Amino acid sequence: MEFLNYLIILLAAWLVWKRPEREGLAFGLLLVSALIMAGLFLIGTHTSLFPRVNL
Repeated sequence: MEFLNYLIILLAAWLVWKRPEREGLAFGLLLVSALIMAGLFLIGTHTSLFPRVNL
């Protein structure tokens, strides 16, 4: 799943670099990637009292 996030981010960067007029699509892809990352974090920590991050 993390590889999918990297591919989405890479695609967004490519869109901004090669096709600046598609900046809106690139921003949408970054938002989707951020939501996927947040969802993976919530799924991974939903049974923990504290998430596995530095406290």
